[in-house]
Amino acid sequence: MPRDAELVIVAQSLGAFTGPLVAARVAVAQLILLAPMTPKPGETAGEWWDNTGHERAIAELLERHGPMSAWGREAIAEVFLHDVDPAVARDNERFQGAPGEGMFAEPWPLAAWPAVPTRVLIPTGDRLFPRDFQRRVARERLGLEIDEMAGGHLPMLSRPRELAQRLVELAHDRERPHAAS
Repeated sequence: MPRDAELVIVAQSLGAFTGPLVAARVAVAQLILLAPMTPKPGETAGEWWDNTGHERAIAELLERHGPMSAWGREAIAEVFLHDVDPAVARDNERFQGAPGEGMFAEPWPLAAWPAVPTRVLIPTGDRLFPRDFQRRVARERLGLEIDEMAGGHLPMLSRPRELAQRLVELAHDRERPHAAS
């Protein structure tokens, strides 16, 4: 890919299964994974949960609320919306809901991570993907250390200005080494 590319892709959560596909086909300067479900070649998003040991990472939540597939409003609020202003959460209710099952059944098609500089940005208060869990997954799957910011799983709703600032900082940070396989 040309080094003069200016496009930075930000892939949030399940979007980490899509962002690298775009980065493999379009000239991009960088790929930033935000609170990601970082895939491995051939892995489905459905397999990701067991393969990463996610259940152990959120055992307390699962004990309190049961399996994720059974989570109701209370669990969703506690896990996803705990730091989102209630008015913002209400305004975004129409976007809430589980992704279609097909999203979890298709194997990730790339044979390897794209040769694009990649960063992993972790909200430190993410209850779905806790920091230590994300640190381990980023190291194991990408050989990367994480970057951090305050907030929960949805910083675009809870801290949009801070998120925008962090994304700009990461996009312009060419000094610190980051993976490009």
